[in-house]
Amino acid sequence: MGLFKLFVLCTAVIVAGALDSAQSVVIILFHEAPSEVSRFSTAVFKYSVEGSDASNACSSNGCFIACELDGQALRSCPADSIVLRNLTVNQKHTFLLNVTTQNGDRNSSSYSWFIDTIPPTATLSSEDSYTNAAKITVDVTFSEACGLKCLNSSHCDVLIDGPGSIDASSLRVIKPNLKYEVDIALSLGSMYGRVVIRMVNGSCTDKAGNPFTRSKNSAMTVRFDRRPVVVDLWMPVSSYVLKINGVPRTVLATNKMEDLRIFVDFSNPIQNSTEEVLSALHVKSGSVSSVLSGHRGNHKFAFQLMNVSRTEIIVIELETSLIIGRTGTPTSPVSPLTILYDTEDPAVGLSSDLQNVTKASHINLVAEFTKPVFGFDPSMVEVHGGKIARFKELSRALYSLTVIVEAQKTLSVSVLAGKVSDISGNQNLASNRVQLKHYSTPAASTALQSFVTAGVLATSLAVAGLSLSYANIGIISALLTGETNFVAPSPSTNLHGMFGHLQVFVMSDWFAPNHPIEYSETVKGLKWLIPRGKLPWRKDSTLTWTNHVHITSGIKDFMAVGLPILPDGEHKHQGNFTSYDGLHGKAMSSRSAQYGQPLNSAEYFTYFLRGEPLSASNVVKKLENNKGWEDMGMNLFWLAAIAGSLLALHISIFLFLRWRTGSTTSVNFGMVSFPRFEIFLLIVMLPCISQSAAFVVKGGTIGGMITGALLLVIPAAFILSVLLFLLVAILPGKFVQYKEIKYTVVREAWYEKLWFFITSRPVMGKWVYREGSTSSLVQNFRSLFENQKGPPFFIFVDKTDQSTVPKWSESGRSGGIGRMRAISSNDINEEDLKVPGPMKCLGYARSSYLVLDLIRRVSLGVISGVAATSKDHWMHNLIALAITMTQFVYLSSLKPFIKRSVHAVESISLLCEAAIFSISMAVTTKKPDPTEATVLGYVMVALLLLTAIAHITNEWYGLVSWLVRLSWTPRFMARGLILPFLPRKQWSSIVLPSSPQPKTGLSSVPQLSPDTDVPPPRGNSFRAMSATVVPMASPDNAGGRGETEAMVEERSELRKLRELAKASFSGEGGKRRSRDRAQDLARKAEAEEASSSSMR
Repeated sequence: MGLFKLFVLCTAVIVAGALDSAQSVVIILFHEAPSEVSRFSTAVFKYSVEGSDASNACSSNGCFIACELDGQALRSCPADSIVLRNLTVNQKHTFLLNVTTQNGDRNSSSYSWFIDTIPPTATLSSEDSYTNAAKITVDVTFSEACGLKCLNSSHCDVLIDGPGSIDASSLRVIKPNLKYEVDIALSLGSMYGRVVIRMVNGSCTDKAGNPFTRSKNSAMTVRFDRRPVVVDLWMPVSSYVLKINGVPRTVLATNKMEDLRIFVDFSNPIQNSTEEVLSALHVKSGSVSSVLSGHRGNHKFAFQLMNVSRTEIIVIELETSLIIGRTGTPTSPVSPLTILYDTEDPAVGLSSDLQNVTKASHINLVAEFTKPVFGFDPSMVEVHGGKIARFKELSRALYSLTVIVEAQKTLSVSVLAGKVSDISGNQNLASNRVQLKHYSTPAASTALQSFVTAGVLATSLAVAGLSLSYANIGIISALLTGETNFVAPSPSTNLHGMFGHLQVFVMSDWFAPNHPIEYSETVKGLKWLIPRGKLPWRKDSTLTWTNHVHITSGIKDFMAVGLPILPDGEHKHQGNFTSYDGLHGKAMSSRSAQYGQPLNSAEYFTYFLRGEPLSASNVVKKLENNKGWEDMGMNLFWLAAIAGSLLALHISIFLFLRWRTGSTTSVNFGMVSFPRFEIFLLIVMLPCISQSAAFVVKGGTIGGMITGALLLVIPAAFILSVLLFLLVAILPGKFVQYKEIKYTVVREAWYEKLWFFITSRPVMGKWVYREGSTSSLVQNFRSLFENQKGPPFFIFVDKTDQSTVPKWSESGRSGGIGRMRAISSNDINEEDLKVPGPMKCLGYARSSYLVLDLIRRVSLGVISGVAATSKDHWMHNLIALAITMTQFVYLSSLKPFIKRSVHAVESISLLCEAAIFSISMAVTTKKPDPTEATVLGYVMVALLLLTAIAHITNEWYGLVSWLVRLSWTPRFMARGLILPFLPRKQWSSIVLPSSPQPKTGLSSVPQLSPDTDVPPPRGNSFRAMSATVVPMASPDNAGGRGETEAMVEERSELRKLRELAKASFSGEGGKRRSRDRAQDLARKAEAEEASSSSMR
């Protein structure tokens, strides 16, 4: 110990001795003692006792010395020194020395010191142990005074390990030797890293001399990370890959509640707590609770989703702006997590394009699931009474099957429960059971449809042949005699009416889906009358829908979701939903987009929940007929084919006759003229056109509505044109006038009046031309009005005086068009009287009956098209019945037809149609049992047969009557057909001896017997009843044909022409012109006769 320390020690001892013994003369001196703070456990004390005179007070052992250590007396206490060993370290000790001399003087002195063996250390701390900054501040706090030196980064008591360096100039002394601050620079070249900061061992010592020792707090780690915090939002839901529109997409779906756990994993720990993360988590359905409670610094969190409905699209969003990383870096945004939670089992419905019974051997079925399913194949369909011939997947929710049914067996088809599952794993429910009974077409139906077809075709061909034959003879006769207008009355009485009523029976098949087999099969064989048939380019394997389509209620259509991706890249119908790169069945996170972008909520709704997807174009193409396009095509294709063929034939005949006869455009070609046949054809086409329009309009598409509206313009324009024609040209009497005989004295019994009220009173009336009118103007449109009565001019005659009966009454028996002439040469017995206004209105209404009939045809066509895909068949039948009964009341009350036979067949037809609609209403309301269905079927077949027989009989009666009045033989009619093909030089020898040689008018010419009076018709005679059936001749055109070929040989052409010249006309001017014309014709005939005689 140095002198300075010894001096201090002695001074202290003296002072202490003075304090302890104020009056003592004994002084205790410590010559050696441990330092105040020592790091050694051994202490050496050297001391001496002196008296006041500085002499040794304890010489010759004259003192008693006692020692104490920390209050404990020591056993021995030497007189001059003592060594204390194994002292307790890190503790304060006190040494006490008591001295008593022999003289009794005493004194004591104590010394305290602290043994410190703990080396100094330091604690490094920083507020930015996790940071993204470029520089941080580190606090260095020593456990005891030690000191810190930092000259530069190389010579500093603080060492840096890692991408960082110390800034020596930033050293700041907070408390000398105890607390310092220094800045650490973190490398900007690294995005993230770790810097270890530590103190150097032995850099300084404390007061006890203990060197600095580094402890665990003398080193710290600073982590810096400038990367953004990435979050993974995921759920333990099975994931699948589907190819949708050719693009792989990831689908997350489950039906298990335990899968509804939400996991949030951060790439770096975050500062937020679990509650803060929960508040940043937003779920659009259900509620969320914490499962795994975390604390600040965690980077994994788990939550449970609860209170979710049975079918739900769950969207989970994380508001990352509220999440801060531990280094202070904000969290990157994360895409919402969308999954499909569905516990509803998919239902399946089977539907057929047929009803309970069918004769088809191949049955088309559609299996419709309420949601897309995967793995559905033919083996899952249970079939009894047949076998599956074709299986086609239209979409994941829609499948078509074709089943071959065994003959005369009942086919049963169903899908059992638990055969297939949806995307969520729910297995299907059992389907409905489709049962169809196979049958063969009844023999009665085949016979009836064959009879009706043969009868209608034979009648039509007979009418066409007679018309063409008469037209050929008349055209050539008119050319040979110099005429420019040829009159060709139609041999038909009501041909378009026959077609129209039979079309109504055919269309009635659409008014009820469960008509009896006997009737349904009959009218199906007559669909050529519409016309309607299968499209030639439609293959049998293609799914077709007929008019009786009844889809199971509650079944929805879905978009065609693509097939699953198989390892070999092929698509297979029977393959189960497969994995894609092992993703199948594994948990899907928001970052697993390399297997396919996950679906969003709108896409889940579109592809898996929506009933009719926005982009279901593939399915719509497969089921195109649901929108009516195929039905329209089945009508219009055959209509265009048949009508086009007939028009082409008509044009060909017309052009051939023009070429063969060398005639000009001024010559009237009679029945071959335009648009006489075209009007008839258009009337027959109206139901087909209107039904086709209803098909596409009912489909509901924009294109269908536009197309349907354009199609409906055709019947609307035609009906309006007919109405305007009647109002402008016919009813005012500008070109033709309807004249009718009225008896002045008529006495009838009450039963005759009742009978006439029911069956129509026989009348003698006809349409006649106005003086100076052109026959060709009205002739081509005569079918629009010639059979109906009009505003009449009555000619009053005395029933008892035969001389007052006009000569045209003979021709008037059958109605028609022509000029009227009284029997007297000066017309004193003919009196044209205009009727009152109400009678005129009645005549207008009678002439407009055709307009009502056309409207009914169009209306029934529209209703049948709408009823084809509708379920309210009772209402459609009621509307059709109301329309039919309205026309029947109109017919029975106004009696618009001139001919009683036409009135009779029209009444029968309307009543039979009304009965058909009534039966259809009954069978749609209550399904009859098999026996009742058979009875009703035969009743309906009988109604159809009655209508067909009535019309065919009426037409043939008219044809026969027409031939009888013309005195034609079958041989002569055949000559008329082949006449244009014969050499021109033979025409005169065939035509002139028997030609009608008309001059004006539109009527046939009767047998030449103008002087024979015809008795007036009697109301109760059969002849009078049928007198208005067949068109008759006009006296203005009198110049009749020979009764037979024998008569032709007997009478020469010259005599015929002379007799023609004697014919009289109504009106003096007309008589003179007709006589002059007849004389000219007679002279021409004489010249031709002479020429032909010379040639012979």
